[in-house]
Amino acid sequence: MKAILIMFHCRSGAGYAIDALFPTFYEMAQKLVRDEKIHISFTGLDECTGNINFQDYENLIEFEPATKQRSKLEFIEQYIRKNEIDVVFGFDQPAKQLSYKYLRKGGVKKIISYWGAPMSDLNTGIKLKLKQLGMLFSKNSPDHYIFESMIMAKSAYAGRGINKQKVSVVHLGVDTDEFHPVKEDMSYAHATFKIPKERKIIYYSGHMEERKGVAVLLRAAQQLYEVCNRRDFHFLLLGNQHGEEVALLDKLGTTKAKEHITFGGYRTDVKNIIPCCYAGAIASTGWDSFTMSSLEMASCGLPLMVSNLQGLAETVDDKITGFLFSPGNHGQLSEHICNLLDDPSMKDNMSKNARRRIMEGFTRDHQISRLTATVRSVID
Repeated sequence: MKAILIMFHCRSGAGYAIDALFPTFYEMAQKLVRDEKIHISFTGLDECTGNINFQDYENLIEFEPATKQRSKLEFIEQYIRKNEIDVVFGFDQPAKQLSYKYLRKGGVKKIISYWGAPMSDLNTGIKLKLKQLGMLFSKNSPDHYIFESMIMAKSAYAGRGINKQKVSVVHLGVDTDEFHPVKEDMSYAHATFKIPKERKIIYYSGHMEERKGVAVLLRAAQQLYEVCNRRDFHFLLLGNQHGEEVALLDKLGTTKAKEHITFGGYRTDVKNIIPCCYAGAIASTGWDSFTMSSLEMASCGLPLMVSNLQGLAETVDDKITGFLFSPGNHGQLSEHICNLLDDPSMKDNMSKNARRRIMEGFTRDHQISRLTATVRSVID
């Protein structure tokens, strides 16, 4: 390999996913080539996002991979040729794209697409055969695809018709030094959000769109309060912006369960918040992936309760590091929460198991090592 281009399909200030993946991709590239041979492209350049100042990086350019404008396509071809770039590592790059033709004309030998989401619905029979034929005769497509979970990988070869030999799975990894259990001061989250200290916090962090199942979490809170007559819990939900929580809370009516729910907005101090919580919950009802937030929670020693859904189910060992429940079933979720609240020893065992599972296979070092090995195997 002479040089590598890490290519994103978004602006440099896109937010959380980029904050986590960019340094991982860059460290992977450092294991393959020298720093000055690493090139980065975004569709637009912002000064920084999170803790990353993208202006600190050399060889940074603007390029829209989905463009069909000839001038922009010729620009990337010339840039590739001038800098002797022979490998492109693209984030969420599709199976077919005109720009691939120009990348290869410039001298790129291998295009690798890293996917953080499913690629397609699963198909069978004649529909899958047609997809496979379409990919077989496609000239402008990546040489390899990397996914974050087994089910997402399946969405490529059993959904999009991509050759299974061109698909790999590399799970996400978490910084275990940054996200770790604490035993000394457990009051940070309670004090920050003014939550009564006798309440055990059930934590969620993510988007508020319908498929993420935040409404399921709220119904579970209502059931715990009104049906189970519990007062020893509190839901802390992070990620809401621009008043998104108002419509969600309105659906609960006038229930006093609202007093046991806090929407905390978008935070930069989650590493201090998560260890103070009792358990984590992700109640997605639509597709969902092997989420970074699940790794952060498990790394901090939180048992996880997640929907038995696609890649999300791969984030826990059921009844060992947490619980699976049927998507949308707030009753099952509230039952699992009661079990954890009533059995501290079970909770402690799950906490230890969750942390151990992360340390044994889902650290950031594991992720970088597997990414590097996968890219090397594709190049070789």
